Amino acid sequence: MDLREAHLPGVGRKYTLALRQGGRLVLIVHNSGQRELFWIEPDEDDPVVNIRLTEEEAREVAFILGGVRYQPLPADKVNFLLQEVVMEWIPVESHCEMDGHTLAELELRRRTGVSVIAILRGGKTIPSPDPHTERIRAGDTLVAVGTRSQIERVLPLCRKRT
Repeated sequence: MDLREAHLPGVGRKYTLALRQGGRLVLIVHNSGQRELFWIEPDEDDPVVNIRLTEEEAREVAFILGGVRYQPLPADKVNFLLQEVVMEWIPVESHCEMDGHTLAELELRRRTGVSVIAILRGGKTIPSPDPHTERIRAGDTLVAVGTRSQIERVLPLCRKRT
């Protein structure tokens, strides 16, 4: 894998990834937060595809590509991994049980066994959030650690109540 990074003065950063199948994927991260994604065919200089993404859209695509939203596993490993400790990024929806409450108020660890090790909020990370003072807000993403079954118990608490 060949990844190259270049500083673009006054613009941001440019990342070029030469892919095994041929061709190049070029990503420009603007200082403004906007992202541009280009696909350049093998033996070509000009891109055939140009996609502009907001910072939020780019983060969502990164979650998907990074396996946060879904990560397929070989069948023989599923049972083994279900017993292991995992880390998940869990989005908090508006009007859910967690919205506006602290981890202590929710008794999250006692109820589910999950530990929240960080909260992602507005492009910033709150590491080791204070369970008594830090209130969870709609739009936050919880970085949670626990077994797969423990994580599954947290998910309904982060989804909009119907």
